[in-house]
Amino acid sequence: MNAKRLIVYLILNVIVSASMTLGVMWLWDKTHPPISAPCLATAATPITASLLTTPLPLPTEPAAATAAPVTHVVQSGETLGAIAQRYNVSVEELMTANNLSDPNVLNVGQTLVIPGSGYAPTPLPPGTPGALPTNAAQPPRPTATRDPNAPLSQVSIREVKSPGALADEALVIANQGGPVDLAGWTIRDEASHVYTFPALTLFEGGAVTLHTAAGSDTVTDLYWGLTEPVWASGRQALLSDAGGNLHTRFTVP
Repeated sequence: MNAKRLIVYLILNVIVSASMTLGVMWLWDKTHPPISAPCLATAATPITASLLTTPLPLPTEPAAATAAPVTHVVQSGETLGAIAQRYNVSVEELMTANNLSDPNVLNVGQTLVIPGSGYAPTPLPPGTPGALPTNAAQPPRPTATRDPNAPLSQVSIREVKSPGALADEALVIANQGGPVDLAGWTIRDEASHVYTFPALTLFEGGAVTLHTAAGSDTVTDLYWGLTEPVWASGRQALLSDAGGNLHTRFTVP
């Protein structure tokens, strides 16, 4: 009998406990409604879509600065070939950039645009036309190479025109070889008359005329600026390079 009473007591305890648990859960459901899951999904959807579809701004690069064009003012005795060599460009590029039709026609004081910004001019020896002041910063000199197949220069005196007549007297120098820079070359007679050439490049087949009288230099005509004629029949004209080496001894006929 004691065992039966114990079993009945346990069953009653289980029923009472289950009833209380169910009652508590029912009250909880009534006082605490569940959170709606669709609301969470609806709120999250536009945020996710906005993050995925909104493009990020791309970084911008600063605009490149435009370099000012390099120009050169033609000096007395300069040629287009010498200017092109100085700035490491071709004669054809210089002619195209400046709308030139004849490479032998230049005016003293004419401003030329050097094609290809960034070229620094090669410094000329102090005292030559267009040279920088001695206290100015010298730009780096470009490395030039000579074509081994190019002919050597063959500069000589071709003739003396109208010797003894100051207005017409002139000496013609020609080059039958490769290009040569006449800067520092000299023409002298047997007396004390000496003319020193300015920076001027004489190309193969080219010639330059040295007038005894005064005048304005061009790329083909130079003027000594003397007031008396220099040349006479039998007198010798001596052409030497910048190093003092004699190249031609010409006797006026």
